[in-house]
Amino acid sequence: MNNLKYKEMERIIIDKNNVDSIEEDIIIRRGIERYMYARQFVYGDVLDIACGIGYGSYLMSKNPDVHNIIAVDKNENTIKIANENFRSDKIKFILGQPEYITDIFDVLVCLETIEHLSDPTVLKNMVNRCGIKEIIISFPNKKTTHYNKYHIWDMNKEAVLELFDNFELYKTNYLHDSSIMNLIKIERNRTKVNRYRL
Repeated sequence: MNNLKYKEMERIIIDKNNVDSIEEDIIIRRGIERYMYARQFVYGDVLDIACGIGYGSYLMSKNPDVHNIIAVDKNENTIKIANENFRSDKIKFILGQPEYITDIFDVLVCLETIEHLSDPTVLKNMVNRCGIKEIIISFPNKKTTHYNKYHIWDMNKEAVLELFDNFELYKTNYLHDSSIMNLIKIERNRTKVNRYRL
């Protein structure tokens, strides 16, 4: 029987193609959920590093507190797709990498990226160079390097805080198999932090 998917008493009867399709759908939805989480906290000028095809930048641009989003990815085809589908007056998609970004931003959004970088300190250097005040960063909250060939690091909260040692953690959220951390620059006026605390 093709396209096998139904319920029989207490059992789910499903074929491999449906399982693979549902798994892919869940992965896509989780990516969208991470950006919907970040959207609550972004404001001003936002830098979206490793933006992919741009759906996350588009979602964040719906926040009226956002003035502009610079969305950067190192893949030329990805940036082409982003410009074809999600470009707007608030979003500019750029081919590039963290090492070469020099503009000033209020917020960095860096989702499911740090574990891919051969040298995560490029993020810290970029944050300092660009005067970033807040960081929203996510990474897998479990060991993945043994099965995901694209992951170089198994990150945890302590490693992220050690990397961004001039920032403090004011919120951690666990979304499925990802940790999402909100960091704020230590020197910043602390009254702004209270707007996020529930």
